Amino acid sequence: MRKMMTGIAFAAALALCGGSALAVDQLIAGKKLLITNPGSGPSNNKIVYLSKDTTIALPGGVTEDPRCPTNGTDNAALVVSSSATAESVSIPLPCANWTVNGAGTLYKYKDTTGATCKIVLIKGGKLQKAVCKGTQVSYTLGADQVSVAVKVRSGTAPRQWCTAFNATTEGCSVVKNGSDGKKYLAKNCTSGPAACPASPSGAFIEVASLF
Repeated sequence: MRKMMTGIAFAAALALCGGSALAVDQLIAGKKLLITNPGSGPSNNKIVYLSKDTTIALPGGVTEDPRCPTNGTDNAALVVSSSATAESVSIPLPCANWTVNGAGTLYKYKDTTGATCKIVLIKGGKLQKAVCKGTQVSYTLGADQVSVAVKVRSGTAPRQWCTAFNATTEGCSVVKNGSDGKKYLAKNCTSGPAACPASPSGAFIEVASLF
């Protein structure tokens, strides 16, 4: 009986949060990650992220869809973090800026204001891409980043596409490690990460993952 009540309470808590907190994690290989802190100041900070993994799946159903209700459930974000340096940034991607092509094969985010990311693309079986520039890219270089995780999150029962950029377990070519305080650049990773990273600073509630 106690077990049953615990399950009911858990389900009720999720309902109050606006849906299930269970995540579907997809582990994909990264093609490029560029993080810059130029001398001209934080207004020109930039993140450029690219994956060309052919296993990239599209959001599955309304609760994974980044668009506004009733087409989707909002709650999309780009999260970049390094456990080695404890640096992290989470950039929300509001639902009003998402569109889908007529064939349903390409989700596109576009923000011309410069407040979030200029563009984010999710193309099934082809690529994932994000370009973000401005003070909202509050990721500070200045030390060897060692390993940088990138997560694109979409929906209230979210799909999470996760990559990691480092020279060892993911086999990336790290051209600049960020220790100069100006640039981190890694390319051509040979594999995806072993798991999705936890969201920094409790940015999201993550109860469980389904593989």
